[in-house]
Amino acid sequence: MNGKIPQPNEMIQLSSLEALKTLADPLRNQIMEVLTPAPMTIKQVASKLGEDSSKLYYHFNLLEKHGFIHVVETRVQGNLIEKHYWITAYRFDLEDELLNFNVDTPEGTENILAMLMTNIDATREDLRRSIYARQKQIADGAEQNPRQVLDTRVIFNLPDKKAAEFYQRLHDLIKEFSAEAKEFDTAEGTLPWALSVLFYPSFYYQP
Repeated sequence: MNGKIPQPNEMIQLSSLEALKTLADPLRNQIMEVLTPAPMTIKQVASKLGEDSSKLYYHFNLLEKHGFIHVVETRVQGNLIEKHYWITAYRFDLEDELLNFNVDTPEGTENILAMLMTNIDATREDLRRSIYARQKQIADGAEQNPRQVLDTRVIFNLPDKKAAEFYQRLHDLIKEFSAEAKEFDTAEGTLPWALSVLFYPSFYYQP
């Protein structure tokens, strides 16, 4: 790769719900995550994910169609043309006028559930792949290095003021996590760590 390759934008606003729904697929989420550090070919991404590259062409086409990734370099290897893809931005937000999270409407409820399930499904698939990939590494002779995984679910009563304070602390922790990740990037001796957070008021039906 050379220095002329355009760097991803910090943020791009999405202009359609269809574009947002493109990321609802867990595999496309993982493709975006793998492509974040640096440009890669479809074959390289498939190798990272333990998938057949032929399975990824459809997903790459969709991501490219909706502006999430683009070709930043093309190389000729023998009779083959290798395309290197990269993300177009590190963060994608939906334009405010397209957001409808009104729980009084079916569309609003579906939008909320779709947004939440996207993250939940992506986390589940990422963890599943990580477990099997690590098992294969150890089977191939990699040194065992036990690492802690935090998996917990708690429900507790809080007044709104305390909930707002806790939300801010979680928000600051996520910002710190992201900043640290960017600092180390793909340095030797590091590996990706994933953090998924879901903090919400848990309502019950009133008698």
